[in-house]
Amino acid sequence: MPETPDDAADPADDADHADDGASPPVDDPAGPDDAAPAPVRRARRRRRWPTVLGVVAVLLVLWLGFVAFRLVTAAADAQRGVDALQRVSDLSTGDLGSFVDSVGTPDDPEAQEVQAELATAADAFRSASDAADSPLVAPLKVVPVLGRQIRSVSALSGSAASSTEASLTAFRSLSDVAAMDTSTPEARLAAGDRTQVVLTELADAIADPDLGPKKGLIGPLAEAYDRFAEESDRLNGTVDRALTGVTGVNQFIKGPSNYLVLAANNAEMRAGSGMYLQAGELHVDAGRFAMTELQPTAQMVLDAPGTTVDPDVQALWSWLQPDREWRNINATPRFGESARMAADMWAASGHAPVDGVIAMDVVGLQRMLELVGPVEITEADGTVTSISADNVLTSLLLQQYLGSGSVDERRDRLSTVGQAVFAALNERGYEPGQLLQAVQSAGRGRHLLIWSSDPVEQAGWEALDASGALPGNGLLLSILNRGGNKLDQFLQVAADMRWTTEGDHRRVSVAVTATNAAPENLPRYVGGPYPGLDVEPGQYVGVLALTVPKSATAPATEGADLFLSGEDGPTSRLLATRIDLRRGQSTTITFQFDLPDATDEVVVLPSARVPPVVWTADGDSWKDRKPRSVDLDGT
Repeated sequence: MPETPDDAADPADDADHADDGASPPVDDPAGPDDAAPAPVRRARRRRRWPTVLGVVAVLLVLWLGFVAFRLVTAAADAQRGVDALQRVSDLSTGDLGSFVDSVGTPDDPEAQEVQAELATAADAFRSASDAADSPLVAPLKVVPVLGRQIRSVSALSGSAASSTEASLTAFRSLSDVAAMDTSTPEARLAAGDRTQVVLTELADAIADPDLGPKKGLIGPLAEAYDRFAEESDRLNGTVDRALTGVTGVNQFIKGPSNYLVLAANNAEMRAGSGMYLQAGELHVDAGRFAMTELQPTAQMVLDAPGTTVDPDVQALWSWLQPDREWRNINATPRFGESARMAADMWAASGHAPVDGVIAMDVVGLQRMLELVGPVEITEADGTVTSISADNVLTSLLLQQYLGSGSVDERRDRLSTVGQAVFAALNERGYEPGQLLQAVQSAGRGRHLLIWSSDPVEQAGWEALDASGALPGNGLLLSILNRGGNKLDQFLQVAADMRWTTEGDHRRVSVAVTATNAAPENLPRYVGGPYPGLDVEPGQYVGVLALTVPKSATAPATEGADLFLSGEDGPTSRLLATRIDLRRGQSTTITFQFDLPDATDEVVVLPSARVPPVVWTADGDSWKDRKPRSVDLDGT
């Protein structure tokens, strides 16, 4: 057996030392922890903590930096989306106030630009949503205060992305509809149905968006939340109105339905519309229109009342016999009430009951000519005349009265133009969006007013602002011609509104200046006098009426006596004076009334006059071609 060196370790000695309880020798200070004494292990761990903490700190800083970068990126993407949508809004200038108005065929440059901006916005909002939903950002969503902000950014950007993507899809689909061949009634019905489907899908896609938490948001984010909620409500409202309008119009043009047509003359005015001088019927079936010859309402006066009269109309206007005299049906600007009376009186005249009533003046006819293009009519002497949107106003308001034809021939001319326009609707292509715009544009100016006994169609006319309804804060100036002439086209009217706050109410004044600018040597049918009236040629006699909110109190006038005052329906009150102007004369009459201080806005409604009334209020000036909101609060 070989000898063991002196410095060699003997396993037996190790065992003995272990039995004595002594620590084994430390031969390798760098050895594993489980081989080192406890104090050494603790010392080593203390030395490692700074390194570990340093590494953790670096990772934390990197993580927070990445989170900050992602959130900054999200904010930049969100702003990029907002900017793109603002450019879409700038491009969309139609009356419907939405991208639906800017729809064109796929190769239309403006439509392409809108689609590109919507695509940019959708991509930007989706990028913002992805950044806020990043797995590395997600842990912060549970952190108090900060987490609420991140969850809000995530929800808002996600909802914005979904709404914009749905809008882009709908826009592309509507653009395809615009490219359809709509030269036949059947094709137009198909286009209308497709439009209704697209809007239904869009309305479902953008309904009830998830906006995330609202409370506890920091200032800029709280403002973004409020703005997005407001814009979301606006978009939902716009799409819902468009869908309601399309649904009603689709049902109307599918028919079968019969509407009473009242031709209003802007040269001889009533309240918020021209006098109804002719009446006929419009038959609609499977997208085709057929209008009968119009009859002069002067020859349709009833021997006995043909309808029940609203109590307010009875109290204010019974002296005009609106239940017998067609030309006085619209002494009230409430078209729904006038239309109901007209439908009753049409049936009382021996005609079959109608499903609705359409009142259209010369400007409304002009809007339809813009849709279908010029039409040709054959005059009484056999000549052919082209009537277009450019010449229809002068042709029907004045030029037709300058010829040598009889009154009946002139009335036949208006009837012939109307029949030609509706015939063109059958023969020429137009897409549903264009028809909606034409109806809404004319309706907002009260040049085309429509009422239906069918709730679906009536909802459509209301959605398109063609129902003639008066809002609770509406203000409407009318001048009712009582001279039996056609001088309204020469009556220049201006209105200046002012107000002061006095305690718990506002004192409002509306100063109306009217100037009779009628030229000399007008035909008697235009300048008068009407047989039996004691007036001079060119003299304007009428009623100056101001419809105000029903909450108005303490009415007064300056410049003329207040001879009519009272409620006119559920939302309005009427104030009226007489007006009498010889050729070249001018007068100013001021209406005054109180409104509760809580009424911080009024809507000045169009009068349908030609020329329009020129309004001024709080430094602004405008012509009353469509409703105009006026802020009384000044904030």
